Amino acid sequence: MTRPTLSDVPRPAAVLGFAGLVPFVAGAIGAWTLEAEQAGMAIPLQFFYAAAVLSFLGAVHWGLAMADGRPGWGRWAWGVVPALAGWLLTALEFEPVQMGMALTLAFPVTLAVDVWLVRRGLAPAWYPALRIPLTIVVTLALAASTLRFVYPPGA
Repeated sequence: MTRPTLSDVPRPAAVLGFAGLVPFVAGAIGAWTLEAEQAGMAIPLQFFYAAAVLSFLGAVHWGLAMADGRPGWGRWAWGVVPALAGWLLTALEFEPVQMGMALTLAFPVTLAVDVWLVRRGLAPAWYPALRIPLTIVVTLALAASTLRFVYPPGA
């Protein structure tokens, strides 16, 4: 059996998934090209969007658990963990570098769990073919924005 590729991903999922990268990429570009005050608004917007997307990534598994009706706490619990992580990162008002680093790490972690669940037959086989490129772009964009706080303008 061959590993699924992006061409195996349902078209709506691929189109909407890649469209969802726009706020991540725009935030990273804005972090480095806008004046400091504007960049100071663009980056938090990107971080809040990242928290919302984490909620969505968890909700995917909640939906899959509802669809197959299998009992057990694991997948249901995992369905809320990314949302709680995103909420805590934004609600507790961490320093921007800490928040950016945590969000940057959260996406590869959720990807690792998603791949593990696919291998167990608990998510569609094509899911990693979509999640891997999306996670790479998201992770790089969040890291780029976080680095802007490490290397502020005029420093």
